Amino acid sequence: MVYRLIPFLFFLICAGAQVREATILDLKHASKVFGEERNFRVFLPPDYETSGKRYPVVYFFHGWSERFNKGPRGLSGYDSGAEYGGDNIARFVGSHDVIVVKWDGYNPRTPGENYPRPYNISPVETHRQFPLYFPELVNHIDSNFRTIAERKQRATAGLSMGGFMSFWVAGKYPHLIGSASNFMGSSEFFAGPNGFPSEYRHSEMYRNYEGMRTRIVTGTKDFIRWYHRRMNAVWEFTRPHHEQEEFEFEHGTPGMAKTLNFHMKAFANPLPDPKLWHHIDVYPVFDVWGYSVETDRARPGFTAIENVSATGFRTSVREWLPGGRLMPFVTVRVTTSGIYQAGKTYRVTDVNPHSGVVRQGRQRADAQGRLHLTLDGDVHEIGIAAEAVPILSVAGWQVAGAPWVVNGKKARIRFTVVNKGSAEAGGVRVSVSSPNSKVRIDSGSLTTGKLPAGEVRQVEGEIGFLVEAPDREMVQLRVRFNDTEVPVELPVFADAAEIGEFLVADGSAHPIWERAIRRVDKSLGTGNGDGKAQAGETVVIAVKDGEAYRPVEVLAAGECAGLSARISDGWGAYDNVGATAKFTPVLLSARCPDGERIPMFVRYQIPRKPDHILKEGVVYLPVTKGDRTAPEVVRAGVQAWNRLEVELRDGGKIRRAVATLTRETSILEAPLNDEGMNGDRAAADGVFSGLVPSAAPGRYALSVAVEDEFGNAAKRLVAGEISLEQAPGR
Repeated sequence: MVYRLIPFLFFLICAGAQVREATILDLKHASKVFGEERNFRVFLPPDYETSGKRYPVVYFFHGWSERFNKGPRGLSGYDSGAEYGGDNIARFVGSHDVIVVKWDGYNPRTPGENYPRPYNISPVETHRQFPLYFPELVNHIDSNFRTIAERKQRATAGLSMGGFMSFWVAGKYPHLIGSASNFMGSSEFFAGPNGFPSEYRHSEMYRNYEGMRTRIVTGTKDFIRWYHRRMNAVWEFTRPHHEQEEFEFEHGTPGMAKTLNFHMKAFANPLPDPKLWHHIDVYPVFDVWGYSVETDRARPGFTAIENVSATGFRTSVREWLPGGRLMPFVTVRVTTSGIYQAGKTYRVTDVNPHSGVVRQGRQRADAQGRLHLTLDGDVHEIGIAAEAVPILSVAGWQVAGAPWVVNGKKARIRFTVVNKGSAEAGGVRVSVSSPNSKVRIDSGSLTTGKLPAGEVRQVEGEIGFLVEAPDREMVQLRVRFNDTEVPVELPVFADAAEIGEFLVADGSAHPIWERAIRRVDKSLGTGNGDGKAQAGETVVIAVKDGEAYRPVEVLAAGECAGLSARISDGWGAYDNVGATAKFTPVLLSARCPDGERIPMFVRYQIPRKPDHILKEGVVYLPVTKGDRTAPEVVRAGVQAWNRLEVELRDGGKIRRAVATLTRETSILEAPLNDEGMNGDRAAADGVFSGLVPSAAPGRYALSVAVEDEFGNAAKRLVAGEISLEQAPGR
């Protein structure tokens, strides 16, 4: 290994006092993850060579247009010397027992390209996945420097895009990181696997940080400040060890010493490993807290493993968070950590709260004390115990007497409980509390009554509470069953006024605002285009803003409305932030009663960079009965053995679906089903599957003939092109 050293150990005179700076080394190592050499910079305490000590490490991630050894274009850096008036990394390390490592986020699309956009996020366009590289860099640093190679003595920090990376990497590896900080990082980017990245939003990832201290630095003049406030509106009420500090400053790293000192305090007073943890990951395959999770997901989405302890966990795979459509067709394989006794047999109960299907079995822990479970992407409540015992958890919740929780108004909540153990539970007392201030719980306990093994049941009675915090968007409740405590987060909405005038887009074209300020004529929704909501249609609600309409995001809605997608409109060209506005197509159930007025809490934003205007309100959408809308194709693809999958969307049930594949003079037909048979992986998930008859490999045009239960038919829905492969054995 060849290191290029820059041995500058500074002794500066500042205000008459001697000031020492770090020894700075610019180094390289061979990365197996990237298959290339990668650069990094190390800041070492001045006495590193002679002290014999071991040191905690802060990994610092630079921002846009920077490198590991270069500051941002046209601006001062924050590494050493007089930069930031001496409030920089080298000055801090010069007087503290800590090592700081700056990795290189350089992500050239072609060899040697001078590309200023680091980290391969928004857009994802190369093979480099920097979060996957992070453990390799940690291992290299721990192997070549005198570090304290423990989670509690390791931290991340970063500026701007590097601030986003700091929180993303720390949340992905909570078992490696004890504290994380962020200087003015964007709250969201498209990130993840090349080919199917997802919109990764920190505001939805707060559960990834159990056992970790977090800090964000914001600026009163920073161009991203509006998005920081939006994120903090959630994190302030869901993260018990989160802090923020605002400086009178533009985009940069004010208070570097304060933030690095935050990490020093975290090293001195680390949080314990969590007894109950949660994790959500954008990658199809990941490891966390000793658990390995593998899925065959090949489309954007998120895998969640929640409420994890020795007694079990909950899993699901969703298109988006928090309430995106589930992906039951995805296979999920979970290997637990080695917390079980090797060779001992355990009772495993798998409860699907949606379908009611219960599977019970026994499994022997392997030689490492691990259990291996194969599930699908639907919600699964898994209970694990050596003996026949009840295991209770919260399967869901429902607001009673109102469509959602309103800030400043008393709310009543009903809980659904699951017994995922292998023995009946007697009358178990359920107590409810909240760690949040300004949340008053009127009645804090209920009783389950007898609950047989594998049963899901709504607890009789309700919990009443009142939220008195105007800026709160989330409230956390703690539901306790005897010695087990489960956290539950509920969204809280403002007491917003009704929006009386709005557009219902159901397949017709209208002037729409895109990319914040660009006016386009665009068709939204699916239906007869008459501007009236009808059962079976997919509609988009929009509000007039000057000469065009702004589609709204629906955050909560009545039972007849299904939030079928979340569509993002990038505003980066307008405000230079890697964030988007969202809007929600709403699928109206074919069985919506005539004259039903569906309540919806909606949100949209008016562009006023950098302080956009957030608008919220309540829409009551009148619906007429009579489904006359044909099904539509959402996506299509081919899996192994030429198994064709076509995702269809409809307000009711689909009665028949047949795929036609055409190539030159060859025409093939493949009946499709959503019944969990003949190649279909999960029943009633909206993904229709079928095995394509023997055919020559190559590209085929795909169309689908489909009819719903009301006779609404589409004879030839164009679904694009697909590639068939040579099946094994042919």
